[in-house]
Amino acid sequence: MSIHSFITWIIVLILFVELVRLKSRGKWWTKGKSSGEQPKPRVMKPKNKNPKDCPHCGGNAGGEATLATVCLEAPTPWSQRKGKGGRKKSKSTQNYFCSNPRCAYYLIAEEGVHALVGYGWHGKNEEIQDLKCQACGKKFTVRKHTVLYRLKTHSRIVCLALNLLALGVDISELREALEIRESTRRTLLTRSGEHGHKLRERFFILLDVVHIQLDELWANVKQAQQDIQVWTACDAKTKLIPVLQLGPRSQEMAYAVVHELKARLRPGRAVHRCSAQMASSTIFTHSPPICADGSLQKGKSKAVWLILETFLYAQVIKHQRRYRLVDVEQRVIWGLPGDYRSRLKGSGLSGNINTSFVERANLRIRQGISKLTRRTWGTPQFTTELGERLSWWLALYHFSRYHQSLRIKMEEPMQRRGNQRRREYGMLTPAVAAGLTGRHWSVMELISYPLAQMPGSAPDGMEAMSRLLGRW
Repeated sequence: MSIHSFITWIIVLILFVELVRLKSRGKWWTKGKSSGEQPKPRVMKPKNKNPKDCPHCGGNAGGEATLATVCLEAPTPWSQRKGKGGRKKSKSTQNYFCSNPRCAYYLIAEEGVHALVGYGWHGKNEEIQDLKCQACGKKFTVRKHTVLYRLKTHSRIVCLALNLLALGVDISELREALEIRESTRRTLLTRSGEHGHKLRERFFILLDVVHIQLDELWANVKQAQQDIQVWTACDAKTKLIPVLQLGPRSQEMAYAVVHELKARLRPGRAVHRCSAQMASSTIFTHSPPICADGSLQKGKSKAVWLILETFLYAQVIKHQRRYRLVDVEQRVIWGLPGDYRSRLKGSGLSGNINTSFVERANLRIRQGISKLTRRTWGTPQFTTELGERLSWWLALYHFSRYHQSLRIKMEEPMQRRGNQRRREYGMLTPAVAAGLTGRHWSVMELISYPLAQMPGSAPDGMEAMSRLLGRW
């Protein structure tokens, strides 16, 4: 027998042994489960027979939404568990939390409760503080869960780039102005959008608002298969924008906007709202009221919304002819016109049924986002790209931008230079006016604020998020 035949038989024998070994382990020619196991029963989902019914109400009528299981009980403060000896804490760790999900102090940002201490520095271009959890031994940087995490670009350049993005500068112009590469710009845009979304999920819960105005803004998205609208809900008193969604001008999208707005309000909060509509459609006419107490009456065959008696709803219908406004019609959908005007005057407003506040908010959005500018070459390609820009602009608008119509009288007037009149009023941001924060945030503080992914996103997980506020 020749040497080639001998080698061939050896290779065949080795392959046969390997095949027998793989078959014995069940990794070959056994797809799926073994014949002895019983298949799982098919999950039957309820079918919505009426196409006009709200999909959110139909999905939540059968039961509650499933949320991530997180321990909501506050553990014992670490200062009471550890000994009295050792070096005293010198680095402030307020608003930081342990990022280990298995740790007993996970997501706890209170300095007097968690077990975080300073653990040195690192970095070549700038010094970055490191932290350590004494309970589980986890080590991480202060940039964990922030926009600056693992970025080599200097934090001042990142802060300037994101500030310019919210001022209406196109992202392609940052390359010439700040010498930032395309990959870095894409990373900044994605991270800032996610951070803005987390800030909204963290702070925009249990809101107390009185007068809500709703409107939509047309957006030109190239790769979209249908016309995209920017759905906006604005509070007339605090200038908050609790809801900002992208989607078509359809009944389903109107349901989604109203349900998210209801989920962000305090339960049982009675509000009155006004929406701007064109003469060709009435989207919000059949939408469920946002002031419902959240309970559904299940005594009948179909769940029915319970409407509060103090709920008021009006519309501003604009009639156009040849792209010009010819008439404005004011219509009260729910309630009496006299009650609506008295409620507006009681809130410190003029008493007129209008949508001037939300239209002003739409103008600020167009001025702050270059992708929404009229007659521009830089239109967004995809909806996700525009959504990231909108999320970051919302965060900067609420926490870092003073609003000209929001001011408060100072206890002691501030003296100015020269013969200028003393300053008697101080400017406020929408977040400070609504009581979400106590002070104005700089852009650096905004991008350095650590935020983890909260269990249960809006609007399904609002109740669990409100219970977690004690741990944040």
